[in-house]
Amino acid sequence: MIRVGLIEDNLSYLKAVQALISTQPDMLLAYTSENLNDIDSLINAAPEVIILDIDLPGVNGIRGVSLIKEKLKKAGVFMLTVFEDDDKIFNSIKAGANGYLLKKDPTDKILEAIRAIYRGESMVNGKIARKVLDYFILKEKKNLVEFEQYKLTKREIEILQMIISGKSYKQIADICCISLHTLFSHTKNIYNKLNIHSRAEIAARFL
Repeated sequence: MIRVGLIEDNLSYLKAVQALISTQPDMLLAYTSENLNDIDSLINAAPEVIILDIDLPGVNGIRGVSLIKEKLKKAGVFMLTVFEDDDKIFNSIKAGANGYLLKKDPTDKILEAIRAIYRGESMVNGKIARKVLDYFILKEKKNLVEFEQYKLTKREIEILQMIISGKSYKQIADICCISLHTLFSHTKNIYNKLNIHSRAEIAARFL
């Protein structure tokens, strides 16, 4: 049984989703609220999948994702909203949302999202997926332009991209077929050229 939490300030829409979930034999609506002001009650209900609106009174949905992920580390969260603008999509994903659907999506899509996120997968509709893909393509192009201004070698750019993607030093060394000693030599050169001192600074600059 999938324990679902639903936070939605449009009462009629909340009731509609509530009714939808109640028809599913594998789902239990463990928590509902019109806001995130009582985060402790949500935590105590221990939902496994949480559906969040963005434009909530008080604590908004994007901030709410971060709060929920801090307290319920194993819970999956997806946004269910009317907003299609890039900032809200990417800020939600950066905050830790596992999915992003629009309220105009078919009800079957919402149910599919609950089950997919419960399995540890992600779920976005086709239009949102395209926006996310375009964003990362553009981001990579911008990063390549920025890399060039620091006069990084081809190998250094390759290593830097893998560091940005979150790969460990051992993984990078294996992929590049080089020793850790050689990798650390390249990494030192990258840090010097970028005038940074840690992986955290790399993430802050390029992600």
